[in-house]
Amino acid sequence: MLTEKTVCDSGRFLFELEMSNYVKNCLLTDAFYRRYQNCPEIEQKFTRPYIRVEVVLDGILWAIPLRSSIKHKYAIWTDKDNGCGIDLTKAVVVEHSAEYISDTQPHIRENEFRVIKQLDNHFVASKLKKYILDYKKAKTHPEIKRNENLLRCSTLQYFEDYI
Repeated sequence: MLTEKTVCDSGRFLFELEMSNYVKNCLLTDAFYRRYQNCPEIEQKFTRPYIRVEVVLDGILWAIPLRSSIKHKYAIWTDKDNGCGIDLTKAVVVEHSAEYISDTQPHIRENEFRVIKQLDNHFVASKLKKYILDYKKAKTHPEIKRNENLLRCSTLQYFEDYI
């Protein structure tokens, strides 16, 4: 059963999903950003909401950011007309959830939240697994232009020990 907890912030309603097989929204902490400050593909936006994948892949907890102006196919669209979605190319490993996941709830646009609250972890995890396989395949032929771009722009380059 899906339940919603409503939080009012400056007249804007935010929701928190409280069911483990649904994705959760989170913000990453300053400690996370300090740890990865020299990784340019991890955007240093402290207010960027991430989707926390509760179903771990091979024992690993992942967080995947919500982004706009996405121009590639590795996304779960929340507002395709405006290029907004969950950007798999910017997925990060959350090694220490107690230290790296903030208690602060992110602000998510209502239209995107309606899409997100319908997603379950299995769907997001399967999309992430597919992206990881594509990344690994690209590593076998990095000289191909599309592979070069995929490898250069992906945050997986910082987490290869986990994949």
